[in-house]
Amino acid sequence: MLALCHGNGSYLPRLYQETSTPVPTDVELRTDASDVADQVVHHDHQHETSTTGDLPARLENGCTDSQRDAVRAYARREWITSPP
Repeated sequence: MLALCHGNGSYLPRLYQETSTPVPTDVELRTDASDVADQVVHHDHQHETSTTGDLPARLENGCTDSQRDAVRAYARREWITSPP
């Protein structure tokens, strides 16, 4: 289950880029749900598949907490209205 909220702590930098450099085994890499929600926003902008409308802007480098809140709220609305 994915919780579209954010707890305490920092965000990964936008846009996160995978590298071939191995991550040390004692490091846990986490991302915020807003990055996942941003992918929903991107898809719905690209394919015009929003069921609730009022699509927020995509997240950019240096985005604000309110912009991250907006994409999470949008993804929640889309999830709630999706058919079972």
